[in-house]
Amino acid sequence: MRPTEDPDPEGDRPAVLGVRFGANPNSSSLGVDVTFLLFGGAGALGAGLFLAAWLRAKRKKATVVGRDDPKAAP
Repeated sequence: MRPTEDPDPEGDRPAVLGVRFGANPNSSSLGVDVTFLLFGGAGALGAGLFLAAWLRAKRKKATVVGRDDPKAAP
């Protein structure tokens, strides 16, 4: 069959009978693993960004030691 031909020329049945998302017995184990890896990676990335922002906000600011006046004589 060529790609331009209609698999159902009469048009009495739909081309896609149904779509299911998620982990079920009929799904491929590789597809489920990839899905969980993607969501797990996104969660780890979000947690890392949150932790980095929180630690940056919690750290003490650096204190400047020395003269404040740049025109003062050395």
